[in-house]
Amino acid sequence: MLKSARLKAAVWRHRAPLLAGIVAILLANGFALLQPFLLGRGVDAIVRKQPDRLPLIFIAIVAAAAADAVFRFLQRYTVNGVARRIENELRRDMFEQLERLDQRFFQGMRTGDIMARATNDLSAVQQLLGMGLSSIFNTVVIFTAAVVLMLWIDWQLTLLSVSLLTLLSLGFLVLGPQIQKRFLRVQEQFAALSSKAQENFSGIRVVKAYVQEEAEQRSFRAINQEYVDANIAWARINSALWPLFGTLAGLAAVVMLYVGGQHVVQHRLTLGQFVQFNTYLILLSWPMIALGWVSNLFQQGAASLNRIEEILHQTPAVASPPRPLRPEAVRGELTFENVSFRYVDEPIFENLSLHVPAGSTLALVGSTGSGKSTLVRLLARVYDPQEGRILIDGTDIRDLPLDVLRRQIGYVPQEAFLFSETLAENIMLGAPDAPAESVERAAELSQLSADLEQFPNGLQTMIGERGVTLSGGQKQRTAIARAVLKDPAILVLDDALSSVDTRTEEAILRGLRGFMEGRTSIVIAHRISTIKDADQIVVLEEGRVVEQGSHARLLGEGGEYARLYERQQLRRELEEEELPGPALGAER
Repeated sequence: MLKSARLKAAVWRHRAPLLAGIVAILLANGFALLQPFLLGRGVDAIVRKQPDRLPLIFIAIVAAAAADAVFRFLQRYTVNGVARRIENELRRDMFEQLERLDQRFFQGMRTGDIMARATNDLSAVQQLLGMGLSSIFNTVVIFTAAVVLMLWIDWQLTLLSVSLLTLLSLGFLVLGPQIQKRFLRVQEQFAALSSKAQENFSGIRVVKAYVQEEAEQRSFRAINQEYVDANIAWARINSALWPLFGTLAGLAAVVMLYVGGQHVVQHRLTLGQFVQFNTYLILLSWPMIALGWVSNLFQQGAASLNRIEEILHQTPAVASPPRPLRPEAVRGELTFENVSFRYVDEPIFENLSLHVPAGSTLALVGSTGSGKSTLVRLLARVYDPQEGRILIDGTDIRDLPLDVLRRQIGYVPQEAFLFSETLAENIMLGAPDAPAESVERAAELSQLSADLEQFPNGLQTMIGERGVTLSGGQKQRTAIARAVLKDPAILVLDDALSSVDTRTEEAILRGLRGFMEGRTSIVIAHRISTIKDADQIVVLEEGRVVEQGSHARLLGEGGEYARLYERQQLRRELEEEELPGPALGAER
């Protein structure tokens, strides 16, 4: 019934409350089956004119009904409680797995699809475990006991009635695969719908800037209609079952009245036994219908569980080694030895070698797509190279625990990601226990403090999702403050000053100069002004080192770096002529 090893293990962990729920099911059904027996005795007492027996029978019926209700409550409380706890564990495991998975996984799966699996699919699994398991146990118990009692009353009438009710369950067994297929289609369309909404809300600035509201609305309506169509297709086959149930249940009632009535007339049954049999048949009707309904739940739950297992069974391409080395201290000496890397079939590096002494600053320049950002992603093990190795203080980074490696790197990307929390909480992301004075100092070094008067609560101001209320420059400065507060052995600035004006850039660089002293730093930039003071400048083209040296040396060689410098100097002179004074290079 439960094919997933993970689900079986979860059920086994919660076996004690599940066992209590099963005992409650047995007792509840025992008292439910006692009521028809008492009702039959009461009818016979009335027919035989034995009124003195009726008060005791009536009290017994009420007591049995009350006990039935109490144990039904306990049954639902315990079994549904287990289902909710297992759902919680699955959601936790899924989140932890997603946190472990590497970048390649997220590049191949849409965020909306992941969210659909974490909501709708988990809900379907919870229903399987809650209502599904509870109903299946209840059906087995009530079916077995009711059929035995009905056979004891009239075996011919029992065979006729039960054979008709059995057709109800057969209908589900036949239609089950189609139900599962259509339900899976519903979940896939919900994932597509979620992805479309998520991308639009995250990129609302771009949508509005390019006046694409109507186009996106049309696209969303089309996907929404596909979701509705998938639901209607699933509802069509699902809803067709209920008229079939009603027809067969009505037919069973007709058979029981006709055949059972004859047996009463022929004195093969008393009127009380006939009422008792009729009540058992009513009790049996819902479990027989529920058997098919549970089959439907299991089909849906199985489809959703498979979608969840697809994520839980993913193996991260980048992970900590089984026996990691844990260095006592990190100086920050970096060595790239014959590193080769490619995205699928697209080569980025071939036998790249670099050496960065501890405490020095390496600057990377080059055209878009030359491999600058990829190089620092390899350093942080966002990806692993196909060939060669990267060493920190002589140790292969693949021999270090991922958390140890990444704690030593303060990474500031060009497009900073901020959470919908306060500015202070965003800065403290890598150092949650940092004192307020350190947070303020980091904000000063990044020049973010110069803008704090714009925010109503200073560093305690809540920012919108992804920092939507901040400018591009403010986001970058927040990310710089975050890296500074982390106090890493290696600082990486990946074009991290591209969204600030030249004056702010100069102020940030002045503030960072003391911080970077004695600390290994890698600076990626398009502006020469950002990297001219670096100890070593490397010019990359198509994944190859074409020039390497200091600012003065590269200018003297008159190569690509010198040409880039001349172009930027000319552009700056033209800008100064057109936009003199404070308006120069306003922040983007």
